[in-house]
Amino acid sequence: MWYLQLLLSFFLFLGCEKSSEKNAENKSDTVLNIAVSSDYPPFIYNKDNKLEGFEIEIINIIAKSLNKTIHFHDISFEGLLQTVAEKQVDGAIATISKTPEREKNLDFTIPYHRSITVIVVPFATSINKLEDVEGKIVGVEAGTTYEHELINRHYNVQLLKRTKFSELLPALHDGKCQAIVTGYSEAYELQNLNPNLKIIPIEDSVSQFSIALPKGSPLLEPINKKLQEMIQNGDIQALERQYFKKIAVPAVN
Repeated sequence: MWYLQLLLSFFLFLGCEKSSEKNAENKSDTVLNIAVSSDYPPFIYNKDNKLEGFEIEIINIIAKSLNKTIHFHDISFEGLLQTVAEKQVDGAIATISKTPEREKNLDFTIPYHRSITVIVVPFATSINKLEDVEGKIVGVEAGTTYEHELINRHYNVQLLKRTKFSELLPALHDGKCQAIVTGYSEAYELQNLNPNLKIIPIEDSVSQFSIALPKGSPLLEPINKKLQEMIQNGDIQALERQYFKKIAVPAVN
């Protein structure tokens, strides 16, 4: 009996050791754990089981400058910031805007891209300007700042929330909502694939996107340094030209 117990303890020890080695590998000094939400072209998208896009290019360049390899964690945007706040990952990049509420639990890098908020509707609709959304059902991706864009402007709307951006267009086509609120570049991608859509810009709605980090992260300074270098040498602008068919707001500087 004692022999069997000793043997069992030995195998349990081996299992724990392998598990610890795996966790250590993902959390080592050479690995950068980054949370993303992959259904947001042209910022991040999955192509042939590989993550691509404007923000993937940016974070890959940053990781290389830090001599780190990236381990991506692809999750819905709704749980993204909580994952960072709880330090389950080293950071997140996914069209994230800094807000006073978010700053309570997170640190943010300098912005690397600007956009505007827009309304996406079918051409065959009575919605032709911002005021026309009054009393309508509007689709938004849960957890984004777009949730509050119209409510903060005191419009009486009902929000239809979806955990993935890709779920909003089917909801619009099925009549579950009359409009979608999102960013300009994402809207333009939708319009390219669906010519029956029109885009209505919302005035005074400029958003700036940053990388979100856990509070007190030692990565804040080196990432900011690399982002500033990429802005000044034109790397960010080159990536914008590569990935965005149209740019609504001038690049950050």
